[in-house]
Amino acid sequence: MAVSTRIFEPPRPPRRWGLWMASALVVAAVAVAAVVQIVDRAGRCGDGIREVAGGECVGVTDGAYAFGNMQQLSARIRDENQKVARSGQRSVAIAYVEAMAGGSADRGPEATRQAVSGAYLAQRALNAERATLPKIRLLLANTGSGDRHWRQVVDQLIAMKDGENLVAVAGFGQSNDRTMSAVRRLRAAGLPMVGATVAADGLSSRTAGFYRVSFPNRDQTAAAAGYLKEQQRKHPGYRVQVIRDGNEKDDYNTSLYEDFSAAARRTGLKVDDEVVPFRSGEGEEATAGNALSLVADKICGDPKPPDVVYFAGRGRELRRFIEAAGEGGRHCPTTVLSGSSALGVYFDTGGDRHRAELATLAERWKHSRLTVYYTAFTHPRISEEVYGTAGNGPFAGFARAYRDEVGGPPSALASGQAMLGHDAVYTIGKAARSAVGVYGTRRVTARMVLAMLEQTNGRSRVRGISGYIAFDPDTGEPVGRPLALVELRRPTDAGEAGDTYRFVAALHADG
Repeated sequence: MAVSTRIFEPPRPPRRWGLWMASALVVAAVAVAAVVQIVDRAGRCGDGIREVAGGECVGVTDGAYAFGNMQQLSARIRDENQKVARSGQRSVAIAYVEAMAGGSADRGPEATRQAVSGAYLAQRALNAERATLPKIRLLLANTGSGDRHWRQVVDQLIAMKDGENLVAVAGFGQSNDRTMSAVRRLRAAGLPMVGATVAADGLSSRTAGFYRVSFPNRDQTAAAAGYLKEQQRKHPGYRVQVIRDGNEKDDYNTSLYEDFSAAARRTGLKVDDEVVPFRSGEGEEATAGNALSLVADKICGDPKPPDVVYFAGRGRELRRFIEAAGEGGRHCPTTVLSGSSALGVYFDTGGDRHRAELATLAERWKHSRLTVYYTAFTHPRISEEVYGTAGNGPFAGFARAYRDEVGGPPSALASGQAMLGHDAVYTIGKAARSAVGVYGTRRVTARMVLAMLEQTNGRSRVRGISGYIAFDPDTGEPVGRPLALVELRRPTDAGEAGDTYRFVAALHADG
């Protein structure tokens, strides 16, 4: 008899579609929640900080998250913020905005760290003043490389105006169209600002809201033209030629060229008719280098080069010109004078990783025999020029605090970045203190701080590290304070920055 091969199958239970569907939905919901949580965690670098394309962390932190090379500094800022919170005393928040890890057109991470260090020292100084309110909480806002994520960060800051009692914004390290857009949006939201290291003229406005402790290009070029006119008086036949970056997308170099041309006409400065052009641009570094080699051929190939060249461009391009001038052991015995962006010659050149690059720069600079000057926003010697001997002004105490609290050598202050970061935050803090005295309120608001910044002039000026801080009431621009003519020195032969910033003279925009 054949054996059956049929497999026994037990009877199926009755189908319960409703229960099955409910179970499936629960499982799906849990899975979706898990995925969302994983994605959210992957996109968050910390409270208030989001990871964006490329892995960069942008947003606003109280110091709990450390950007770039600011681990120790961020920890100190967080400790100070927590100390204020524990005190239970009235406080306000001030946000410091920058591309925190460097990466803007000519502003590296070390310059940013120095500026934020100054901001922290201003917070400490304000909070150490006895029996004064409000206390200051300092927030760090990273707009990302090239300030590409400015809108996200600005929206965060606007949302913090009420929730965190954010009363003002300081910083703004780079003059570009994104910074201008951020300033316009913050102004419209009623958040006052004090810029620390921005120079573009386009940031000025008759609408109140933006102030700065740095000098706009029109002031820098006026001072430069006055200085060069004096050289022509002393040295008949003194020749001045202009090198111009024709990248019209960059407001800094465009206004630098236009302002210098206008200042030359006003002062009667004689400038060669031939302007030597080149063009920079994002993602076009190699092309800019080739163009500046041709520029160097024109300037340095002249049997009798001009006595001075005014370089209307950024520091990165200035560095390429310096390298091209000394290429192949060529001599180019002239003086280059540029604007505040000349700091970018040393963009992102700290540490052993860049030692070889600096050694090459040093070798070519030595061969070229170029002398490089620039109009700096400030310099430690400016404090002495304003307040008299070093003991009379606040710089000596600031230098000690920098050494003790930040750990940097006094030579790090010569760039002026820490001084400006301090003065921007300190001026806002003083405005908040003045608001308490004027309004007698238990809550200082952004509107009150704005009103006090409008009054920061005349007898109500602020005793800053870089001199007395006062603003033109119509434009918000700095008034009554000198800027510095500084010689930018070449690196050592071993590829170290060394004594980089030598003070030459105090200059005034009005000549």
